[in-house]
Amino acid sequence: MDIASRLVITPPMYFEEPASKCGYCKGEKAPADAFSLNSWAQESLEDGNSVRNSTLGFQCENLTVEMYDSLCNRGFRRSGRFLYKPDLLRTCCRLYTIRTTPEQMHPSKEYRSCVRRFCKLAGAPQTPSQPFDYIRELTAALADDSCRLTTRFEPATYTEEKYALFAKYQEEVHADFKHNKRSFERFLCDSPFPDEVQQGTSEEWAQLNAVSSGDCEGGPTDLLRLGPAHECYYLDGTLIAVAVTDFLPSGLSSVYFIWDPAFRRWSLGKVSAMRELALLSRTTRPYYYLGYYVEDCPKMNYKAAYGGELLDVTAARYYPLDELRKQGALDHGHLFAYSGEDDHGERERELDGLLGLDSYERCDVGEDSGLRNVAEEVYGAHGAIAQNQQDYASVVETLQKYGIDYSYDDYAQLYGQSDSDSPEGIRPLPNVVPGMLPLHELLSMVESNRMNQLNGSLLIYDTQMLRIRPVFDFYTEPESIKTALCNVVRVLGLRLAKRTLVII
Repeated sequence: MDIASRLVITPPMYFEEPASKCGYCKGEKAPADAFSLNSWAQESLEDGNSVRNSTLGFQCENLTVEMYDSLCNRGFRRSGRFLYKPDLLRTCCRLYTIRTTPEQMHPSKEYRSCVRRFCKLAGAPQTPSQPFDYIRELTAALADDSCRLTTRFEPATYTEEKYALFAKYQEEVHADFKHNKRSFERFLCDSPFPDEVQQGTSEEWAQLNAVSSGDCEGGPTDLLRLGPAHECYYLDGTLIAVAVTDFLPSGLSSVYFIWDPAFRRWSLGKVSAMRELALLSRTTRPYYYLGYYVEDCPKMNYKAAYGGELLDVTAARYYPLDELRKQGALDHGHLFAYSGEDDHGERERELDGLLGLDSYERCDVGEDSGLRNVAEEVYGAHGAIAQNQQDYASVVETLQKYGIDYSYDDYAQLYGQSDSDSPEGIRPLPNVVPGMLPLHELLSMVESNRMNQLNGSLLIYDTQMLRIRPVFDFYTEPESIKTALCNVVRVLGLRLAKRTLVII
């Protein structure tokens, strides 16, 4: 693999800040609801500990759309060129990746009214379908010549018109006045994809706009477009909304949506999501990714209205949202982790083989599924991890003997550990993070010489020597580099790590 086709990343970083800075709960949750599990709420409140907003992530460039599709299905999202995922164990809000399909969307009375009001306001003729079909009604409305509203997909590039709309939206809807043109560009225009992917081709955009308008014949269309896009909404030629999206091999990922507050009655946010589902229904790509779902946060749990399933990062599987709710797995916004009858919750699940999957399956969690929620058994204050801390200490000690600079963090102090001296709340990756390779799996890879698979594959940009070089022998690398490479493998898995250029 040549340098031009490599994912360029910084070593993964772990960030923590007060829960008051969380964009979802603002630190205002009832204390018992902010902890990931009941047992931790009881233990930590007695000790006077509190939760924080905890995230891990890295900057990246030259990310392929296929890589990002895989990372989305591991719980990652992107903000510009920064990829991040929450630490579901320590953070104040459980942010679960949610995906759905056009078939799983069953519009409620509220959403049916939104569609009909939107069509009326846009000047489209009323052609109600029986039974109600949101795909048919939205497609027919925008295709009608009398409709005042038009939409167009185009590259995710900066324009003054888009920024003016963004500024108005942020200030009037979110009371956010701390923005400028560059921050808008970093947030909603920049992406980690190669330039040619960001720009696309005229053929891609022409086909995408034709499919979006319903102007396509035959069966589902095999879309050409892969990568970021802006769908611009124009009313009588004036820009009133922009949908920021990523087209992935497995579907369509919603990134952000901005709209003119003067058109609040149009319910443009709800309509845009249904329109994107309608677009997917005319393609061969199945899934619509709505970002993160937070059960106990009104500004995020509305996504349940679109149906769908939530990702279990500990098992690389999706479970139906309605079944999780029925089982109480989401009560108080708590952590869930499901396991089969052959796994009794005795330790963290090994993940490297699962991170190599190209797609994650949907599994039922009903009574006959053979699956059960083992979050307390594994991650609880008295669970398997807490009961086997001597083993974790031994693993860390052995890794240190290989020159890997990991330190033991006491699981009993899960919410009491904080490196207040670190800049901007940055601290080393914890020993245990759901969805990250467990330490015992990393040690097995080190002891079995599997880490030598990085030799000649993973590239390093040495910022001190100002040169790019391959890993020649993992085991003879300097301690700081070995540690950074182990972090990359724990976060990305070995298969993807071999395709990276790490800036160290």
